[in-house]
Amino acid sequence: MWPDAVKAVILSPSHELTAQQGRVLKQLLPGSNLKASILTRSTAAGTNFSKVDVLLANPLRLATLADEGRIDLSHVRYLVLDEADKLFEMGFVEQIDAVLSACKHKSIVRALFSATLPEKVEELARTVLVEPLRVTVGMRNTAVNTVDQRLLFVGRENGKLLALRQLLTEGLKPPVLVFVATKDRARALHKELMYDGVRADSLSASQSMAARTAAVDNFRSGRTWVLVSTDLIGRGMDFVGVNTVINYDMPTTTTDYIHRIGRTGRAGHTGTAVTFFTEEDKPVLRPVANLIRESGGNVPDWMTKMKKVRAKDRKKMKLSEKEASGSTISTQTKEGKQKAKKRAGPGERTGPTKRTGHRGLANLGGF
Repeated sequence: MWPDAVKAVILSPSHELTAQQGRVLKQLLPGSNLKASILTRSTAAGTNFSKVDVLLANPLRLATLADEGRIDLSHVRYLVLDEADKLFEMGFVEQIDAVLSACKHKSIVRALFSATLPEKVEELARTVLVEPLRVTVGMRNTAVNTVDQRLLFVGRENGKLLALRQLLTEGLKPPVLVFVATKDRARALHKELMYDGVRADSLSASQSMAARTAAVDNFRSGRTWVLVSTDLIGRGMDFVGVNTVINYDMPTTTTDYIHRIGRTGRAGHTGTAVTFFTEEDKPVLRPVANLIRESGGNVPDWMTKMKKVRAKDRKKMKLSEKEASGSTISTQTKEGKQKAKKRAGPGERTGPTKRTGHRGLANLGGF
């Protein structure tokens, strides 16, 4: 018989993914006599963890509490690392090592899950596994074929907003996820869509937990039609029925591309992924084009025959300081913003849940 103690730990790289796991367990555990808890600042202060069977946590907080002796992980029999390749990236390794040291039961089972697992990360992961068994579902490190993928040339930076507005005018089927490179760009694009009357919101790591939770909940419930985000929710998040993913900013790695478009075309459903690219994006175009072709999509031959760029050189490609700040996205003048507020009416916010919606999306109804 097991003692009263934490018996299973699930580690995730983001609060949003941990919260999602908590929602799923809330549906699965009734009748099992098992109790699950999410490790947050509030639960860390007021929870008797000896009564918790399954603990959902992010690495830093759990490693800190274990080091302080406030959580006993010595009886943990199952340790799951979700989005394992992200957890093993620099910045998480030390925290993962601390958790592994605290979970010292001799019969512990360790499991790693991820849609992508680069060779170097797998080599590192094997150092924490004993007699590991790799299970691969589908082709490794490839995009799913349930997503209709296409690349859209937009010229230069200022062509992205025009292209997005055109897609919305044509009537994209919500819900729509839009990925951008930085938190400032997420905020700037959210404002542009807001002034267009689109029921939009944004999500980034710079926001408070309350704001991030509200953004996710509004998108799940349908109060928000378009969610602009950084790669914060590119990992593991399961929004039921996301129809379209738009890569407003080109992902710099194929791993990020796979995870981003994987937010649609899930659980037997189909989806659409549109990736904008500019003249400056050509060095990272070839690997994405190859992924699309491998999953059954059509791309021009010239894209797959472009000169190969080394991965470390692709990572060096960064937005200019002006682009990263989001200032290149904004087209609204002060006068235009005042007019937008005036159209909204007295006391009414020009926000994501108050406007009637963009004319292209409004005809489609809720979801």
